Amino acid sequence: MKSIVLTILFLSMVGAGLAQTHKPRKPAPAAAPASAEHAEGAPLPLEHLGVEGNQNFTVEQVLAVAGLRVGQTVGKTEFEAARQRLLDTGVFDRAGYRFAPAQDGKGYDVTLEVVEMAQMYPLRFEDLPATDAQLRDWLKQKDPLFAAKIPATKVELDRYVKWVAEFLAQQNYHETLLGKVVSENPPDLDILIRPARQRASIARVKFTGTGDLPSGMLQTAIYGVAVGIGYTEPQLRMLLDSSIRPLYEARGMIRVSFPKVETTPAKDVEGIEVTVQVEPGPVYKLGRVSFTDLDDLTPKELTKLTNLKVDKTVNFDEVKTGQEKIAQALRRSGYMLAKSEVNRTVNETAKSVDLQFEIIPGPRFFFHQLTIVGLDIESEPVVRKLWGLVPGKPFNVDYPNHFLERVKDMGIFENLTASRSESKVNPKDNTVDVTLYFNK
Repeated sequence: MKSIVLTILFLSMVGAGLAQTHKPRKPAPAAAPASAEHAEGAPLPLEHLGVEGNQNFTVEQVLAVAGLRVGQTVGKTEFEAARQRLLDTGVFDRAGYRFAPAQDGKGYDVTLEVVEMAQMYPLRFEDLPATDAQLRDWLKQKDPLFAAKIPATKVELDRYVKWVAEFLAQQNYHETLLGKVVSENPPDLDILIRPARQRASIARVKFTGTGDLPSGMLQTAIYGVAVGIGYTEPQLRMLLDSSIRPLYEARGMIRVSFPKVETTPAKDVEGIEVTVQVEPGPVYKLGRVSFTDLDDLTPKELTKLTNLKVDKTVNFDEVKTGQEKIAQALRRSGYMLAKSEVNRTVNETAKSVDLQFEIIPGPRFFFHQLTIVGLDIESEPVVRKLWGLVPGKPFNVDYPNHFLERVKDMGIFENLTASRSESKVNPKDNTVDVTLYFNK
């Protein structure tokens, strides 16, 4: 019996010794458990501070407004005050915070959470006696959250108008200002601050440095679209691009520019006189012309349709005509929504421009049904029998009018005074219904 007890005792001692020689892995350090002070948000040192959700504003800007800093003694009262300061700026839709024990258990790790206003747009100024840089520098001093975009809320607009007015008052300028959201370069939106008075309207537009084009030609082109509208330089430049630039590009001057626009009060009428300086630039030749692959038209057929002359002065009026001819040819094969885009590659050394026609046929449409209006029960079957477009076949956009011309030339109806066709495109099922109208 004694030997059994000794054996058991020996084995237990060996087991204990073996257990002591096995060293368990050291666990990774974990965050300190939340104490009662942490749970209640009692004042403790702020050890780490972060921001989440900011997009237009930097972390530094958000923290400057919140008024928290590492090393500061903070608690729930300070967190709530910081949250309220963020909301009071008017640029955040929501603001919150979360806090947890710091790793050493002696303070807080805090994260501020913000959601910025969805409607934020670039700010610009117009007709003010200060430069853009001067006004932006002033606003940065007034608003720690001033950025490239500002919220389009009434509170923010009024605030910025007030600050701009304060700066201009120092320059002895006291006109009432207006801040609003505008869309003068659709689809883009801007926030504009300008005098509240109505814009001066354009009374006359003159051109200098027009080169080979007579200034009278340019004045005629711009007159109908510019004279009488309220003046802004961005809008005028849009009109120059749409009405004047094509005149030069039709003559190979694809680098035409309008470097200077000046305004003066008109002397003989109410409004302003605008003077536009033109730099025509060199004349470019047409280089290589290429087309994206199509099933219905070969490159040879496309080249014939566009009829563009390589190594001759490039004419973008002819390029646009070529685009329309391609689209019309595709519509005859049922591609009712056909269009194309022209990509330019300019060789400045050779003063030439290569063109690539990117052709987008779109879905193919098929003829569905014919409706005839204005004929009696005897005449209508005659017309239907002559109609040659079969349901289910690709629709030819030219066929209805061609058919009516044929009926007229055949002299089937003695008292036919007028006829017309109407094609209804059904994008849901890619079909076309045709209605023929006859007046007898």
